[in-house]
Amino acid sequence: MRSTQPLLALAAAATSALTGLGVASAGAAAPATTVAAAAPATAAAAATEGATTREFGYVIECGGTIRGRTINASLYENNRHPAVIQVLLGSDGDQVGGSREVADGFVDHTQVHGSIRVGGHRAVIEGHASRLRHRTQVHEEYTDAGQEIVVDGYHRKLVGDLTLTWRHRTVPLTCDNAFFYDLQVTKTDITG
Repeated sequence: MRSTQPLLALAAAATSALTGLGVASAGAAAPATTVAAAAPATAAAAATEGATTREFGYVIECGGTIRGRTINASLYENNRHPAVIQVLLGSDGDQVGGSREVADGFVDHTQVHGSIRVGGHRAVIEGHASRLRHRTQVHEEYTDAGQEIVVDGYHRKLVGDLTLTWRHRTVPLTCDNAFFYDLQVTKTDITG
């Protein structure tokens, strides 16, 4: 079983990468009454103080075999960004796969459902996943894209029963790396 710590860092890094590309969070917008000349100074002051956001969602990574091909599938949800589904089938020259963003997410209470076209056919991941009661505390500090990022919060392992259907065949998935997360992410500009 892989560690979930690097995946949490990846999730927060993805968030910081979006911010670094100019996608600002809703909480970072300047008030409408701000004078245009004062906006750069206000934004710079806010960046050096650090902006904290609450991010929560699901990470579900699964594997298996279908029609002699290995399955690598992931569903990622974050309340501040679009959800992403990714499915790769095979590991050789005949590998097919794809990924896409969706606005609504994949998990509704304990029901999981996501679909994507893979190799010209619809691939569907579905089933159920429930959160375990035990919380694993998370604390990480790292730098990315000119920002110091501090992540505090927890994740809760998911247990469930998921399947992948592709080309009229349904197979069970093994999802050893699946969890719900709830994090406070603080980003501080360190570029000066």
